[in-house]
Amino acid sequence: MRDDTPSLFDVSGSGQTHGRFEPARLTQARVRRSVTKTDLAAEVGVSAAAIGQYEAGVNSPRTDVLDRLAKALDVRPGFFDVGRPLARIDTVNAHFRSLRSARVSDRQKALAMATLVWELTFALERHVKLPEADLPEVRPGSSPAEAAALLRRHWDLPDGPIKHLVATAESHGIVVAVRPLAEIDAVDAFSVVIVDRPIVITTPRRTENVFRHRFSIAHEIGHLLLHSDFGEHSAAVEKEADEFAAAFLTPASSMDAALPQRLDLAALDRLGRKWGVSPTSLIRRMVERGRTTESSARRAYQRLSAVYDSKADPTSAYPGEVPKLLRKAADLAGDHGAPVPVLAQSLKISPAQVRDLLGEIDERPVLRLVGGD
Repeated sequence: MRDDTPSLFDVSGSGQTHGRFEPARLTQARVRRSVTKTDLAAEVGVSAAAIGQYEAGVNSPRTDVLDRLAKALDVRPGFFDVGRPLARIDTVNAHFRSLRSARVSDRQKALAMATLVWELTFALERHVKLPEADLPEVRPGSSPAEAAALLRRHWDLPDGPIKHLVATAESHGIVVAVRPLAEIDAVDAFSVVIVDRPIVITTPRRTENVFRHRFSIAHEIGHLLLHSDFGEHSAAVEKEADEFAAAFLTPASSMDAALPQRLDLAALDRLGRKWGVSPTSLIRRMVERGRTTESSARRAYQRLSAVYDSKADPTSAYPGEVPKLLRKAADLAGDHGAPVPVLAQSLKISPAQVRDLLGEIDERPVLRLVGGD
């Protein structure tokens, strides 16, 4: 009996399938653009029921409708073809940083974007050998601190501060991308594994402060290690990821030697800059290590909020925390016959969209035409 159940990863080895319509592609493109079936139907001149039938695989759009769908969703008509690698968003499990405000549609939009990041990674790997994913297997029942210590040993990290966390993660095969707030505003940050490739997505709201950015990246790595089999999101799971991030960035043994004996905000600020963490996280660490009480910590948080500028340390000032893996891979691919237009053709999107996925900022001046009298 033949099993027609869609899988996470589909790629056809036969050229005979080229040109056939792939329903999941329409869903991916529509959800990524936050377009409802009704609005898309009105734009392309069909019924909302027809869009639903296309996505369900009941019917396939005519060629003229396919062209209008592609124009409406800002992709090439070939984007909807069968035969290219496809990670279906309905089978991808992700860990989202924001639990309360994110609607199902917000998460689906984020996943649709993540699957496109993965497709770009896959396309680059046809031309450039990227670092292989290198995450250790964590024994079931391990605590966040044990998992953090395991990862430090596995990655052969020194006992001290991790100077360039994002660069370190990328060197071990984790794809890191910063996406505009408009794409994943409600989600904020999340992690996912697609066909053995771990991907961490974050936003400028996280990256505007380097300490928050580093903690978010470590938090998502914690999810990748501890919660790969978890299908449900909960406050308890988020708490474990936070505990992992704290243990990974500031190991208990090192903190026992480095933390001041009493709450001293100036000393914590200096220590935080050395370890790449915020004074707030160090206050929490002092509570955890028995150096201060919860009530004293609350008063310290209040004093800190009055004097601490959360935007004082922009990530751009710390080159090791700016994602570069995909961009460097694209540069290398371009040097070997696969520039951005070739990648765009492979993905069936525009070169401008590829550059956007690579994190390139279009710094060209905008030409504005003003009509005469």
